[in-house]
Amino acid sequence: MMKTEIADTVIGYHYSNPQAYKSMQDGTNYRKVGLIPIKRFIRLDYGFGLPDEAHDGVVEGLLEPEPKSWTENPEFPYLWRSLIHDICKESEIMLLSFELKQEDKAYIVERAHIDRELYREAKNQGRSTSELMKKAFKQYWESRIPVFEYDGSYSIPQLSIWSKIEFNRLKVEWVKPTNQVWQRVLDNNW
Repeated sequence: MMKTEIADTVIGYHYSNPQAYKSMQDGTNYRKVGLIPIKRFIRLDYGFGLPDEAHDGVVEGLLEPEPKSWTENPEFPYLWRSLIHDICKESEIMLLSFELKQEDKAYIVERAHIDRELYREAKNQGRSTSELMKKAFKQYWESRIPVFEYDGSYSIPQLSIWSKIEFNRLKVEWVKPTNQVWQRVLDNNW
């Protein structure tokens, strides 16, 4: 088996909003500064039998601002639209970037394991069952590859970080009105 070459530099991207960014700066909401792992990687009611770490909080992100694997994925044509829809909850959206370090607990996971089950019925493949979802979440967990070893082979690569990204590492790429970001999704039929 050939060992994959380790990348020198990896940049992560995270969509947010100005209110959340202020909290990252001053700790308003969570009494901690920085981009902190809050959202559970796998909800407690899924993934029985997985290690506790599978249910810990993570920072979710991407390896590119608008990755084609998300915007132009023929197997999941509405993936990007769904992601941006979930982000469009405030009047403005911002894109943050940060350089990952070797000591960050950062991994790339194959999001397709989950999405294949979530959209099974919409694709006329029958209904998902709890057993199928359990299997999908196990595959999702087991797909973790350290970010610096990722070879680009996943159909929906998702960045998942189990450690905090310090505020001074965050760079604001842009801040835009939500309607402008959403219109771009509609214009490009994402």
